[in-house]
Amino acid sequence: MGFKSLFINSDEPEVSKPKITEVKHEINKFPVMDSQINDIFSNGTSTGFPSATQTAAPVVLNNQASSEHINQFVEMYSRGFDGLNQPSYDFYEFYKAIVDSGGIDNPQMYVMAMTMGTSMDKGNTKARLLSQADFYVNEINKVYNQYVATGNSKRQDLITQKASEAQSLESELTNLRGQLEAIANQIKSKEGNLSTIDGKYTPLIGELDSKLKANDFAKETIVASIQKVKSGITNNLK
Repeated sequence: MGFKSLFINSDEPEVSKPKITEVKHEINKFPVMDSQINDIFSNGTSTGFPSATQTAAPVVLNNQASSEHINQFVEMYSRGFDGLNQPSYDFYEFYKAIVDSGGIDNPQMYVMAMTMGTSMDKGNTKARLLSQADFYVNEINKVYNQYVATGNSKRQDLITQKASEAQSLESELTNLRGQLEAIANQIKSKEGNLSTIDGKYTPLIGELDSKLKANDFAKETIVASIQKVKSGITNNLK
């Protein structure tokens, strides 16, 4: 049942009930499924660790919880606690009466809440409330432990993925550095070859230039000699 205010008297007549010595609870109704646990720890990475609908994960520094995450988990545990509420007046209603009235440090509020509790169910006793409180704490701790296990598992998945990705990148960088070193050596070698290319080809080109000039000289010489003899024939013979 929902929260019953301590400050409104019930119109129903009180009915005496035998004192309950054994506390029985319904099946845990904490509204958390395994998929919800996975979702709440999802941040959109390939390991499942913001979800696909989120645009960005909150920035978390120095391993401190962000206000967004705190609000998310506080809301989840609050809804879970509400979902555990047992039939009739029990510790849940007692707790809500104390906390919602701001009387958690006010001894009189506990007496008033207990008076209302016993007026609604004679079986409500201090021992019963303490037993019910333990039930709620235990059920919440079960879910908490599930979250811790899931969160740590996904955290380890991320650490493993990070190490694998880092190793892959280091390997690629080592390979690229090796290629870069080989290219640098090739560049150095080619620069050396380029620096000596004049010394290699200048003598050969010089020799060819000399031969071409010699050819010119020889041809001009022989042609001039022939032309001179030709002129001699023309001038000296009748």
